[in-house]
Amino acid sequence: MHITEQDGTFTAQHVTGPTHNMLRLTLVRGSPQEFAVTVLPAIGECLHYEGLTAEEVLPAIQSGLADVNAALKADYVIKSAEIVENDSRQRGIYEYLTRKIIEKAAETDRA
Repeated sequence: MHITEQDGTFTAQHVTGPTHNMLRLTLVRGSPQEFAVTVLPAIGECLHYEGLTAEEVLPAIQSGLADVNAALKADYVIKSAEIVENDSRQRGIYEYLTRKIIEKAAETDRA
């Protein structure tokens, strides 16, 4: 997995051969708020199924956010999220990527 950050926006890329996922989160600190998940156009010619939807990944992102905030005793808030339409459908991957991004943000904040 590779995580990068630019101006408060973190991008996690998880590629394990036949599966691939990207999650981009813009983070702030503060009170919880609703956020939109934008579905970016397909990249490449890979089509595993009909494309991912914001509605199917939103609960996983929200769950990952709640779990990591509780574990870190933190108040990270997602302003926006982006996924790629033709990424792999993997149970739990967006929850995992959300946790990893926020753990990276916490490391960055401590530095």
